[in-house]
Amino acid sequence: MITRVAARAIRAACAGRGRRVALLVLATLSLPIGLPDYSPFTRLRLAWLDFYQFALPRERRSEDVVIVEIDEPSLRRLGQWPWPRTRLAELIERIGAAGASAIGLDIIMPEPDQTSPEALIPRLDPAHADVIAALATIPPNDARLAAAISRHPVVLGVAGADTAAPLDNTILLTKTPVVVQGGPIGEPLRQYRATLPSLPRFQRAASGQGIINADLERGVLRRVPLVSTDGVALLPAFALELVRVASGAPAVVVDVHEGAVASVSVGDLHVPTQPGGEMWLHFSRPAPQRYVSALDVFAAESASGPATARLQGKIVIIGITGLALVDHRVTPRAETVPGTEVHAQIVESFHERRFLQRPHWMPAAEAASLLLLGGLLVWATPTMRRQGALFLLGATLLLVIALGFALFVWTGLLFDAASLAVALSVVFATLVAAALAKADHDRRMSQRSLRAAREAAARVAGELEAARRIQLGSLPRSEASFPHERRFELAAAVEPALTVGGDLYDFFMLDRDRLFFHIADVSGKGIPASLFMFITKALTKSVALRAGDEAARLLTQVNTELSRDNPESMFVTAFAAVLEVDSGELTYWTAGHETPFVYDGREACQLDRAESGPPLCALETFEYRSQHWRLQPGNLLVLFTDGIAEAENPAGTLYGKERLAQCLQRLSADTSAGATVEAVRADVGAFVAGAPASDDLTLLVLRWLGPDAALSAR
Repeated sequence: MITRVAARAIRAACAGRGRRVALLVLATLSLPIGLPDYSPFTRLRLAWLDFYQFALPRERRSEDVVIVEIDEPSLRRLGQWPWPRTRLAELIERIGAAGASAIGLDIIMPEPDQTSPEALIPRLDPAHADVIAALATIPPNDARLAAAISRHPVVLGVAGADTAAPLDNTILLTKTPVVVQGGPIGEPLRQYRATLPSLPRFQRAASGQGIINADLERGVLRRVPLVSTDGVALLPAFALELVRVASGAPAVVVDVHEGAVASVSVGDLHVPTQPGGEMWLHFSRPAPQRYVSALDVFAAESASGPATARLQGKIVIIGITGLALVDHRVTPRAETVPGTEVHAQIVESFHERRFLQRPHWMPAAEAASLLLLGGLLVWATPTMRRQGALFLLGATLLLVIALGFALFVWTGLLFDAASLAVALSVVFATLVAAALAKADHDRRMSQRSLRAAREAAARVAGELEAARRIQLGSLPRSEASFPHERRFELAAAVEPALTVGGDLYDFFMLDRDRLFFHIADVSGKGIPASLFMFITKALTKSVALRAGDEAARLLTQVNTELSRDNPESMFVTAFAAVLEVDSGELTYWTAGHETPFVYDGREACQLDRAESGPPLCALETFEYRSQHWRLQPGNLLVLFTDGIAEAENPAGTLYGKERLAQCLQRLSADTSAGATVEAVRADVGAFVAGAPASDDLTLLVLRWLGPDAALSAR
């Protein structure tokens, strides 16, 4: 039962050479390929999109961004973090004096400076009144930093948070104007439940503020929101706000198309985004030339020094890179970089106009490509040879991968070639598996059929062999039939072309002085001929034994009996004779058969066939007439079927009656009947030289010795 169910399942799967199940697999795989967000292929998709950046990182052509890093040397020389706000103010003053177009503080200061003079007074003993009075005259550190911020184009970083409780400090939205054009935003933006900015006095002094957050996808930073929201207002990204302040643009413009964010603009800069306002970031290789140590800025004697000269006209981002303080991010290039560098790379992408995009229609395009190429595989693979099918698969995968790289290089489009390649490989594997399953099923069925055929052939062979034994056993043997006869000799041989045949011979005594013998050839070969041969032999013997003195009509009566029940319309050529064994008088009848050769020791000639009639069963009412011949003592009478005359050698030449006569004439005058049979068989065998027999071969040789031989034997 299980075997039958499995066989049906295999036949169903392999129907149409596996195309049906392959199309089902193709349709099933195209659904998750076409999903824009969640998909079983998400991990593979992201890994492949990362590979684009690993293989083809962005070539850094812009040097418009410099990172002033608070690194380990700076911390060792100038003191541990946090620095007094006055030192940070001095750093801003030096950068501003160097001519920076915008200064970004990738540092959040939500609390007052604890090293400020007014913060130290409550911690002093009242007995130190002079010290307290002196400290009271010093301006607060935060005031000095706010003053430095107000004198230069400074952008503050703001952290978005997903905490349930709102944070204390609020953003002064007038510092970050965002204008929406093209209709309301319908797609969900990245929304933070709260924000953590710097102190209000710094916000009022700053030229702008921007969100510094970027969410990770499976631990890797790939996209950054250029515009987000806190549920109240739209907030620009930190890098975008730096570009706005540096360019002097009045606002960040959000372009909306059919409810989705299409792009974000600052002046003449248009950045295409995902529908949710995100930007795919194209990372470059590590570039140490981006960085300038804060220690070098402090050590510069003037704004024209080597360290500060690099800052002129540049967007400068101040960030911490010291150990245990830096905020590292993993890029698609499998590199760990400070968060400050991410902002720098975003600004570089803006200036280089290098934007990566994965439009909302890209998953549908990938699914359509899968259906097209997969359909090609399903249509072509089952009819191709193995090498051709593998070449087609390789060419298809190469086409998909080349298309992905071409789109990435020339247009910045992120095409998921990996998922398509895997899906196409699965479809191809399905076709191959179906072909292998069908081949295995066919092989098993062939083996089963072959086994059954062999068993049937063995049964048939056994039955045919039994039929052969029965047929040959039904033919009389001269040594057993006439053990004491001295007046004549008889010998016979029959060789069916197949296991059984349609040739026959027979001989028996009608009475003490008359010998009946005959030879016949049934039309056709094999089992049908052998069955009709039995009927012919039985009817002929029956008629001959009943004929008595009316033997003249012997063959006519046999013809009548055979013709009566012959549904297959078979016919028989025959030669029959009655020999008066004492006188040598031969009476014979011919029904379309070759007459025998008579050999007298000198030459061989055929009996006259002037009264020969048609084969038996050809004409039901035909009257066969007898003819006569007198044998001389020692004469050989050689009866044969056309299997001897028409025996062919490998060249297609027939043995012929003339060659049979020549064979007989080479025999001595006293050759026995048995030796004659063997001589003819040997001559025919040498002639055909192993060529397959085309017809049954039968010989019957009678040697009449005469009455004197019988008397001398007594």
